[in-house]
Amino acid sequence: MEILLIAGPASVALDRARMLANFSTGKTGVILAETLRKHRHHVTLWYGTGATYPLPTGLHSSERFQTIHDLEKLLHRADLKQFGAILLPAALPDYDLASAHDMAGNKLSRDKWPGHLEGVRLELKPAPRVLNKIRTLASSSKIVGWKWEAEGAAAELHQSAREQIEDCRTDACVLNGPAYGEGYLFMPKVGEPIRCAHPAELGNALAAFLGPT
Repeated sequence: MEILLIAGPASVALDRARMLANFSTGKTGVILAETLRKHRHHVTLWYGTGATYPLPTGLHSSERFQTIHDLEKLLHRADLKQFGAILLPAALPDYDLASAHDMAGNKLSRDKWPGHLEGVRLELKPAPRVLNKIRTLASSSKIVGWKWEAEGAAAELHQSAREQIEDCRTDACVLNGPAYGEGYLFMPKVGEPIRCAHPAELGNALAAFLGPT
């Protein structure tokens, strides 16, 4: 199967010298790609430029992205219908810069903020949502999103994952983060959740879910 795997961090620009970025080494995405390749799937990797986990021999990123806006452009430029599955473990920002002011209320340029300011007040707005746009661009692909959660009880986390599947019209969600604990929970739209202790185990679960190559 042809699989698009989007991994690593994305950011939003504050000015030409500064950015607001999500933490991600890209490790999970790379291990997933390697595991799926062992199951004889063909993996196309789009990799965030801020990722620090090295790509192993034989695995190359066909596209790189820095900001969420870069990724959004890639999605619209590519022919996503060629992929039987699209997996999105990338760490994408929820917020974008709306405006920035100094402490006296003067609006700051997006070119470069002076380095001597006493402080900066930021107003943030929702960043572009990527996952909920993919179904329109790839109507027949199996789409798997991710939910990284920092707080909440188990029932709340499961409900949040189910809501993502419904709202974004995906086929499954991978739940992880401090609120979930160690490992991952693979939650298909239909069927029972599967607990996975590490990325390679998650890759095996994804391979089984995606079916024959």
